[in-house]
Amino acid sequence: MLIKNTIPLLILATLFLSSCRRSANTEVSSLLLPDKTARLEWFREAKFGLFIHWGPYSQLAGGWAGRQVPVGENAEWIMQKLEIPRDTYHTLARQFNPTLFDAEAWAQLAQDAGMKYLVITAKHHDGFAMYHSEASPYNITDYTPFGRDPLQELAAACRKRGIRFGLYYSHREDWDEPHAYGNTWDFDFDPPDSMELFEQRYLNTKAKPQVEELLANFDSLAIIWFDRGLYTPQQAQEFIDLIRIRQPWCLINGRVGSYEQELLGDFQNMNDNGMPPGGIEEYWETPQTLNETWGYSRYDQKWKSTPEVIEKLVAVASRGGNYLLNVGPTGEGVIPGESVKVLKQVGRWMQHNSESIYGATGSPFLDIPWGYCTVKGRALYLHVFHPPGDGVLALEGLTTVANTAYLLMNPKKRLPFTQNGPVLRIELPSVLPDTINTVIVAELAGPPEVLPPLSPADSNGVFRLGHYTARTFGSAVKRFNRKGKFHISKWAAPQDSACWHFEVEQPRDFELSITYAAQADWVGQPYILQSDGQVIEAQVVETGDWYDYQTFVLDTISFREPGRKKLTIHPAAELSGYLMYLKSVEMRPVE
Repeated sequence: MLIKNTIPLLILATLFLSSCRRSANTEVSSLLLPDKTARLEWFREAKFGLFIHWGPYSQLAGGWAGRQVPVGENAEWIMQKLEIPRDTYHTLARQFNPTLFDAEAWAQLAQDAGMKYLVITAKHHDGFAMYHSEASPYNITDYTPFGRDPLQELAAACRKRGIRFGLYYSHREDWDEPHAYGNTWDFDFDPPDSMELFEQRYLNTKAKPQVEELLANFDSLAIIWFDRGLYTPQQAQEFIDLIRIRQPWCLINGRVGSYEQELLGDFQNMNDNGMPPGGIEEYWETPQTLNETWGYSRYDQKWKSTPEVIEKLVAVASRGGNYLLNVGPTGEGVIPGESVKVLKQVGRWMQHNSESIYGATGSPFLDIPWGYCTVKGRALYLHVFHPPGDGVLALEGLTTVANTAYLLMNPKKRLPFTQNGPVLRIELPSVLPDTINTVIVAELAGPPEVLPPLSPADSNGVFRLGHYTARTFGSAVKRFNRKGKFHISKWAAPQDSACWHFEVEQPRDFELSITYAAQADWVGQPYILQSDGQVIEAQVVETGDWYDYQTFVLDTISFREPGRKKLTIHPAAELSGYLMYLKSVEMRPVE
C-alpha cells in the first residue's frame, strides 16, 4: 500500500516543512525529494498524451431544456453557461450511468495512438467526483446507478500497458459548493470577498481532502493536473506540499497557482488550444482538443483531420513541448467514432516515425518553410510537410558538418546532399513515402550548432526584438504567462543576458525603447543595453500588475557603419529578485 511505503517520507517531509516554511515558494528539501529534472525525465521523453473530459455533463451532450451550448464553446461548462440550478443538476447527475464504459478499450486506444500518458477529469468545475470519494458523497460510485469507480479501472488498464496515469482536478472552481468560485446563479458569494470562508468551507473541507485521497488511493500518479488557478501563492503551495509529501515523483502543472503571479509547478501549460511560436525555455505542454469542445457535444462535429493532428504534434515537439490531446466521451461511456478514427491514424504514422518525437528536443532553427525539425543528440529529424518544388530540402544556418542523410522509414535509402558553408541541401526522392509528413534524418558530426537568427526589420525599418529571436544566457529564460504573453525572465545577475542579431543596411540613428512588466519591489533595479560599443544604462520603472507590460523610451542609438549588429541586455548588478519580464526591445529609425 502507498501509505505504508510513504510513512518515513511523511515524517521527514512534515518535519522539514514545519521548520523551513519561509515563503510561498518554499519547496520540500532536495534531500528528501527527487530534483525537478529527475521528476520530469519521463515527461520530456513522452511528448504525447491523451486528455479526457468526462462527467455528468457528458450525458447532456451540449444541450438542456431545449437550449444548447453554442458550438465553439465548452460543453462541459453547460451547468454554468445555461445556469442549470444546482438541485436540477443533482437530479441529472443521479441519472448518469455510463454502462458502455470500457477502461481496456480507452487505454488501448491511447496506446494505439502512440500516447505515453493519460490525464482524466477526477473532478471538473461542476464539483462531481468521477471516482469513489469519501470526502464527498457527490461522486459516481455513491451517487449514480453506475456504482463503480471508472478511474480505478482506467488506472489499472493504463498500468497494464505502461501508460502513465494522471488526474485532472479543479481546485478553485466548484459550482456545487456555496463557498467555492463560480456558481453565481445559486449562491451570492465571491471568494475574494471572504477568503477565510473560501479556505475554511471549501478548500479545507473538500478540495484538499479530495486531493489527499487521490494521492492515497491511486499509486504512482504521473500528474495532478490543476485548472483555473488559486488566488494566492500560499494556497497553491499547500496543494504542492500535499503532493510533494505523499507522492514526490508526481508532477504538478503550472495552473496550480495564481494566473496573475509567478508561475508554480513542474511544467507550464499553454492556454487551451494554444501554440507558442517557439523558443520557450522551460518544460511546457499544450492542451488541445480534437474538435472545439472538451466535454462531449452532439452538436460539435468540427473534427480536426489526421494531417492537422500530426502537424500539431510535430510542431509542438519541434518547439520543445508536450502535446496533450483531448477527447470527450459520451454519457454512455463511448469515445466518439471520429476521435477513434483520427487517433488510430495518428498511431499508424507514429509506428514509423515515433523516433522523431519521443525524447526529441526543440529545433535550433526558427522558421522552416517546408516543415519542422526535431533533434536527438547528433541527429536532425526533418519533417517535410510541404515539399519544395525543386525537390531539394534546404536547411540554412547549420554550421555542424553533416555525415549522412536518409529516410526514417527506410534508413538504407541514403539521400544525396551537399553542404556549402552554413547551408545543407538534401535531394528528396521523386516520390515521398508519406503523403502527410515524410521524415528525413540528417546525422551530424556533433551536436547541431546553428548561426544566431537575424531579427528582421518591418516595412518601416523598425526592429522589434522579442523573445522569439532572442538568445539567452545564464539564468535568463524565455517564458510564458497565463495571459497568453511571452517574455524573458529569471535573470538576476550581470551574467544573465539576452541578445539579438540584426542587419543595418545603412548608417542610421534609432530611438531605443523597451517593453516590460515588473513587480513593485523590482522598481529601481539597474540594467544595461549594449550595442556597437554603445552602453545605455537604465532602471526598472513601475508598470502596475505583474503582467501589465508598459513601453518606455530609453535613448538614441547610432550605427555609423552598415552590417550585422548585436544588441545585449542584462542586469547591471546582483539582484535579490528577477530584473523584469521583458517583452521586447524596439529600435525605430529617427528621421
